[in-house]
Amino acid sequence: MKSIKIYTCHHKPSAFLSADLVHPLHVGKANSYNEIGCIGDDTGDNISFKNPFYCELTAHYWVWKNEQPADFVGFMHYRRHLNFSENQSFPEDNWGVVNYPVLNDGYEAQFGLDDQSIARCLQDADIIVPKKWAVTAANSKNNYDHYERGEALHIKDYQAALDVLDEMYPEYMPAAEQFNHAVDGYYTNMYVMRRDIFEHYSEWLFSILDKLEDRIAFNNYNAQEKRVVGHISERLFNIYLIHQQENNHYRLKELQRTFIMQETFNGSLSPAFEKNNVPIVICFDDNYALSGGALLNSVVANGTPEHNYDIVVLENNVSALSKQRLNMQVAGRENIKLRFFDVNAFSEIKEVFTRAHFSAATYARLFIPRLFRGYDKVVFIDADTVVESDVAELMHTDIGNNLVAAVKDIVMEGFVKFGAMSDSSDGVMPSAEYLQKSLGMTNPDAYFQAGIIVFNIHQMNMEGTFEKLMFAMKEKKYWFLDQDIMNKVFYDRVHYLPLAWNVYHGNGNTDDFFPNLKFSTYMAFLEARCQPKMIHYAGENKPWNTTKVDFFENFMKYISNTPWQRDVYLRLNPVVPAGAPAAEAHHAPVLLQTKIKRRLMPYLNRVAPQGTARRNQLTKYYYKVRRVILG
Repeated sequence: MKSIKIYTCHHKPSAFLSADLVHPLHVGKANSYNEIGCIGDDTGDNISFKNPFYCELTAHYWVWKNEQPADFVGFMHYRRHLNFSENQSFPEDNWGVVNYPVLNDGYEAQFGLDDQSIARCLQDADIIVPKKWAVTAANSKNNYDHYERGEALHIKDYQAALDVLDEMYPEYMPAAEQFNHAVDGYYTNMYVMRRDIFEHYSEWLFSILDKLEDRIAFNNYNAQEKRVVGHISERLFNIYLIHQQENNHYRLKELQRTFIMQETFNGSLSPAFEKNNVPIVICFDDNYALSGGALLNSVVANGTPEHNYDIVVLENNVSALSKQRLNMQVAGRENIKLRFFDVNAFSEIKEVFTRAHFSAATYARLFIPRLFRGYDKVVFIDADTVVESDVAELMHTDIGNNLVAAVKDIVMEGFVKFGAMSDSSDGVMPSAEYLQKSLGMTNPDAYFQAGIIVFNIHQMNMEGTFEKLMFAMKEKKYWFLDQDIMNKVFYDRVHYLPLAWNVYHGNGNTDDFFPNLKFSTYMAFLEARCQPKMIHYAGENKPWNTTKVDFFENFMKYISNTPWQRDVYLRLNPVVPAGAPAAEAHHAPVLLQTKIKRRLMPYLNRVAPQGTARRNQLTKYYYKVRRVILG
């Protein structure tokens, strides 16, 4: 059997085909800080940085210059594929493609996107191309007119390419004339061809494009217009084929094109290091990039040379500047690898319930078992934390067949004791009742805090835990969102870590809330604070907004010598114009309902103390009114 390699070009997280002959490739990787679950086109001899202009040709160039030879080489897109099945009569739309809802097993089976079908299709062909598409469907007279009419195209650029072709390969000009006057052609830069043809075509194509760069200029082009080289290459591909067919009579086979209508992601990330890999997952948006920088610095400072730290940020619209800053923090450290992954790739979270300042990205932790399914264990840490110990300790903790390791939530213990009211799809009810009825926790004291979690990925893979998390997520609205979902699914399968691994900073009220817990819990809380392994700045009072919180100096120790050091200084010491009243320290915006609650709470505590029937009844009415107002 002849060897075959077909590359699918992906510029963002998307669904990968399962055939062994198909290899996903991250195009334009040099321009992206993010991972998408496959190798990039930015190693070896490459033009990855040219992707905004060359489109999928950066993959073409990389394969030509770097990949091991195969008898057949081909390219498809992340949503457009060739139909390798024997049925080539599926209904097509106006653009000549066969639409299908989503990439799944049914899609691959229907369109022959498996190793056997692909190999069979190539048995009697030298070149496979998509069926010709008639430009008359777009009201164009011919291929030249179609380029001239293109909304994001400029005919002078294509004419410049034809001029270069005439200078370098004049024998191809009759083929160019034939294509320009034809009403159809092979579009989208998708094909499979014999290796020798691919080598010859690549040499021919990139020699033209190299010279073309001296002939064209963007003239304030927008992003779509700058894709000019990719568009021109589609035309050159047709010209090349016409000329080669006239001289070599290759066996050419046309196949239908398919199109995936719904974008999904089914990939995963692989460990960054082969040995002593310590995977650490953090999740934040650009608002928390600053605290993420402090956490990253603390992980580095407390790490050890014998361990390799595989750090992945599940990011939600983190800016390029913030990513650059974070990369600067670990630059030159051989035992640290920092990667980013866009949580918006998880299509399931687009319809989840959110409230207050929480975004859909809050649910990213639930996708760790799927994204990291090739790992044994993974450590998750909240972004508003710093560590004071080597995180590798957690990887060496034996958690047996438990699904996670985490710290008990002593705040929830207080909510249960004081009768705090929950609000969920199941209505308004006391905390203890919510934990038992809504989460199925017969022992409410087992509730854990999700600020730091060791995921037992190996055990979760065996038990299909990810599917259970997705079912629970879609089932109802929860009080504490994804933290409640994990407590529901992982109930009675938790290895409890020492309280020192998740020490609350107190949120400015250390002496108000915690002394009223069970005495043994309060003693454990105080003991953990003596030598914390991880400090959690949970709550609205953050050390980058105010100095009046516990463990402020710990945060400052790790934000120092980071690119955010000056930002924090200005937040805490805002510049006041001469003559203006002194400004208070910077604070995060406070929600209206939070301001109202703060004003009313002293009076409420007097007339209806926490845990009383009167307090519970008033809380129920509050949530009913809140639902009417906020929805």
